[in-house]
Amino acid sequence: MVTVSVPPTTVTQTIITTPSPSSSAGPASASSGSPTAWTVPPLITDLTSFKISYFPYGQDNLAIVNGSQSQGQPNASTATDLAAVAAAGISRPSSVPTQSPSTVNGTNAALQLFYPAGSINPESQPQGGADFYASPIDISKAKNVTLEYSVFFPADFDWVLAGKLPGLYGGHSGCSGGNDARSCFSTRLMWRAEGAGELYLYAPKDKQTKALCSAPPQSVCDQEYGLSISRGSFNFASGAWTHVKQTVTLNTPGGQDGGFVLDVNGQEVMRRADVFYRDAAVLPRRCPSFFGGHEEKYASPRDQYTWFKDFAIIIND
Repeated sequence: MVTVSVPPTTVTQTIITTPSPSSSAGPASASSGSPTAWTVPPLITDLTSFKISYFPYGQDNLAIVNGSQSQGQPNASTATDLAAVAAAGISRPSSVPTQSPSTVNGTNAALQLFYPAGSINPESQPQGGADFYASPIDISKAKNVTLEYSVFFPADFDWVLAGKLPGLYGGHSGCSGGNDARSCFSTRLMWRAEGAGELYLYAPKDKQTKALCSAPPQSVCDQEYGLSISRGSFNFASGAWTHVKQTVTLNTPGGQDGGFVLDVNGQEVMRRADVFYRDAAVLPRRCPSFFGGHEEKYASPRDQYTWFKDFAIIIND
């Protein structure tokens, strides 16, 4: 559920009558008997638990690493090749990581993403990263949803200019790549140069408040593609895990009262209560991670890897 080649991004959309999300809110009651929370199992051999509905790009770049208990390092022999939903004979990249996270062990599986040298995104050649859509639990009627996961960048990771990371989305799939998001939205995260983090928002540009687009330390809403919100409000770690937790609260249909809260390593770094999302019937999760943008200057300069673990989704309302 992660993309390789252009930086990963996360997208989320929701519509709600409350003005802002609460990152401390507990799971909603299961009145219909449906699950209100999901956590990826500690040991997995395929992506079945993610319930992937669409895996357009990057299957070859994704592997599951369960690691070595004795040394705490991912072991090449335990990396499981994946297809869209389960192992299906897809080849692992021939190269191996020069550095891998020491905290991946036999009791905690991680998704390993590969970004070949020269890759910009999963749609272009060479194909880098991965991109898939997953709905491990039904959040189509939710008003407030939390998505969290941990990501590891090696100490020598070359950030170049930018990359996208997993997030939530609402409306139709493919809410990215220049789409003006008139009938969809997404709340992916993004890394910039030197690991600076931001919310990379796809939502109706002409419906956002001026305050959102001037959010410190830097926000850019006049771009041709997504909206860059609070760039540099946090940094992804090099050589260590970074845990991110985003909570999205849907706006009242037609209103500018949608919420977005982001916690990084347990500390709140971003809180908005003035986001305009689309009134979408579906709020699935999207797992992309890849380098990039749309030009060669965004490409990964060499073969690189990232790792993801601890995925969880909670319906708060």
